[in-house]
Amino acid sequence: MTNRWELFGALVKKETFQIVRDPSCILVAFVMPLILLFIFGFGLSLDMKEVRTGIVLEDRGPLAASLYDAFRATDFIEAVPFGSRRDAASAIADAKVRAIVVVPNDFSRRVRLGESADIQLITDGCETNTATVLEGYVTGAVSTWIAHQRDDLQFPRSSKVSVVSRIRFNPEVNTRNAFVPCSVVLIMAIVGILLTALVVAREWERGTMEAMLATPIRKSEMAFGKLVPYYVLGMGSMVICTALSRFFFGVPLRGSLGALFLSSSVFLAVALTQGFFISTVTKNQYLASMAALILSFLPNYFFAGIVFEIDSMPRAVQAVSCVFPARYFADCLLTSFMVGDVWPLFLRNIGAMCVIGLFFFVAAIRVTPKRLE
Repeated sequence: MTNRWELFGALVKKETFQIVRDPSCILVAFVMPLILLFIFGFGLSLDMKEVRTGIVLEDRGPLAASLYDAFRATDFIEAVPFGSRRDAASAIADAKVRAIVVVPNDFSRRVRLGESADIQLITDGCETNTATVLEGYVTGAVSTWIAHQRDDLQFPRSSKVSVVSRIRFNPEVNTRNAFVPCSVVLIMAIVGILLTALVVAREWERGTMEAMLATPIRKSEMAFGKLVPYYVLGMGSMVICTALSRFFFGVPLRGSLGALFLSSSVFLAVALTQGFFISTVTKNQYLASMAALILSFLPNYFFAGIVFEIDSMPRAVQAVSCVFPARYFADCLLTSFMVGDVWPLFLRNIGAMCVIGLFFFVAAIRVTPKRLE
């Protein structure tokens, strides 16, 4: 038993020295996550500010003028005045504005009589997300204007049916609060899979695995010995990503560090076993890197909830997403940052990740030959 622990410790020590001597491991574990996190943190956002919006005031009354001032006061809309609908239509066709708000000539009269006064909104459907978000901005600006007018007794207090909305967990609807944690999921998947896939595949290419396979150590012990140093390296990368998310990007962390550490550890272990499996199957750095990027980036990008909502996907695609651990880690990470400790959700997702990790670990052990041919 003592000899087995000595062999295991020697293997861990050997892998640690290899990490220290190999600058590519440091680049993958620390430099690449910083670059990706800054790209995703600043580059990916559904929040828009100062969207150029044409305003056509066919009504020249004071109420229409005050509505125009309300559009100018918001930070999300850059109000561009136009004298006619034709001029505004030409501007939206030339992509000079993203939408047009038309205040009809009978707007003030209808408002003062307590009648329904419609405001026409024309959006550029080529940018579907912009059109949807801008519709919410215009609706919010009009609602704010109506509330001010009623407070100033300028608006009839007729009975109206209104919708009162409440947003929990992210009341300011800041998409960065959701994008940054999901980006961390993608970064940790890339880091974990690449670390083991490239390094172990390099050993297969250089033939250094021959000496490893000649030792009396078991294949499972060899796998654990190789994964432990890269787990420590990957968790260091996770600490950096978490600190940047919290203190640089300002994403709230409402859950405990223990829950965050547990879910991150399980996900990183799964990613490392995936990389070990890829390297064992390919035994080639080029093939391993291509397979690692495909397995770590594309599926995790689609199924981590960075841009696409899984529940809105077809049932067949939702079923496929269940085999990718990023789906479960994204739930854990978003809950830790935005909600708090919800242990039933954590345990359910951690259990699913453990099953996936166990599958890849057993598969990697089975395809690892004990002797070289």
